[in-house]
Amino acid sequence: MSRIATLVSRGVRVTVGPQAPGAASEIPAEFFATPEPRSLQRSEVPVDVAEFAAVYEEAKVPAPFRGYGVDKMAEILESTRLAALPREVRVAAVMASLEAAGVSLAQVLQDALLRDRALDDFVAAKEREVEALRSRDEGRIGALKQEVAVFIKERGAEIEGLKRATDTGSNAFAQLRLRKKNEEDRLRDVLSYFVADGENPIPRS
Repeated sequence: MSRIATLVSRGVRVTVGPQAPGAASEIPAEFFATPEPRSLQRSEVPVDVAEFAAVYEEAKVPAPFRGYGVDKMAEILESTRLAALPREVRVAAVMASLEAAGVSLAQVLQDALLRDRALDDFVAAKEREVEALRSRDEGRIGALKQEVAVFIKERGAEIEGLKRATDTGSNAFAQLRLRKKNEEDRLRDVLSYFVADGENPIPRS
């Protein structure tokens, strides 16, 4: 649960200045007892969204009452006319604006709460997406590693087979050369009985 939701669950105490006689100094938690929004399973808003307006729109956060929500309060507080004034004066100006518009502070707080819930759901949905992506990619990585291991094993066996074939061929060729030498020696020896050594047509090996 977020900090704002925790505070709201306990009720919110108004601390913006002196209250009118008989005015409630607390906003009861029951005021914010809006139904919990259905958990957002998947969000079409990209995770790197720059502004959260799209998140609020996807969550169907209603427009603030008479346009006076958190954004309007921030706009008033940050206006150049109030920026240099003391905090108390700026707060009083906001409260005066709310009173003039017929909007209560509780309604502004509810706007903030709904936005906070939308953000919580958005982050939770993106977390699930990241976990699903990680699980999918880890599975694929494992499969690729297995394929690589099988490939290396098969190619290794092929290489060993080729080496054995090469060794066998080399040994057979060496034996052939030896047999050729022996045969030439035999032929020369036979002819040596009939011709002089220098006239023997069979060369010495």
